[in-house]
Amino acid sequence: MIRGVTFDWWHTIAETPWPDYDERMRVIRVARVGAVLETAGLAVDEASLYVAYDRLTDLLRGSWSRHMDLTAEEQIAAFLDGAGLDIRNDGVRDSISEAFGGAIRVKPPILYPNITDVVWRLHRDRYRVGLISNTGRTWGRILRPLQDDMGIGGAFHVRIFSDEVRLRKPERRIFETALSALGLGPHEAVHIGDDVDADIAGAKALGMRAIWFNTGFWPEARGDAADTEIHDHSELPAILARWSR
Repeated sequence: MIRGVTFDWWHTIAETPWPDYDERMRVIRVARVGAVLETAGLAVDEASLYVAYDRLTDLLRGSWSRHMDLTAEEQIAAFLDGAGLDIRNDGVRDSISEAFGGAIRVKPPILYPNITDVVWRLHRDRYRVGLISNTGRTWGRILRPLQDDMGIGGAFHVRIFSDEVRLRKPERRIFETALSALGLGPHEAVHIGDDVDADIAGAKALGMRAIWFNTGFWPEARGDAADTEIHDHSELPAILARWSR
């Protein structure tokens, strides 16, 4: 019997507001950090900040290739080191961290149709509901209040973010962390996500059921390994009802 459901975040619950999202956010983050530095009397030329940003990107990609992640503090430390900045003032570091990680608030993500109603319905139907998200430069401590403001955060019993546990899907331990917090075994839970490697293969390797949310974001992907495929979240309750009998 299925007693719990876990969701991916990006491209499953929420979509980026721009097609060139990463590049736009790169510009926004560098501008926001530059403004903080200027206010603190630590002005650094913009080119150096872009170099530091791109070095951080390379560092993150290397970590992600091993299914590992860096904490928010580690990311900011690497960014400042790349820019040649030794900032020991905690207030300034906190402001830089907020400018960098909080840049998502300039243009928040967009929720998929029906997802809010469906997640709250599952919650009311007494499913244990969780979120398992690989993060990038927008960390769990930024996403939690953002999700709350969007009216969806309270529907989750557990929210697991890769920067906080330092693990990324498809690493099995991030799924195990979520299931343990939900009080569920793998056979009692289903995971929904758009990424056939991180979400579908990761969940199936642990013994969970997996539903591929196919939005066409990955045009070359094949969802053969998934237990089923959906194109709209409104399809979920009926599927879960069948599996929960």
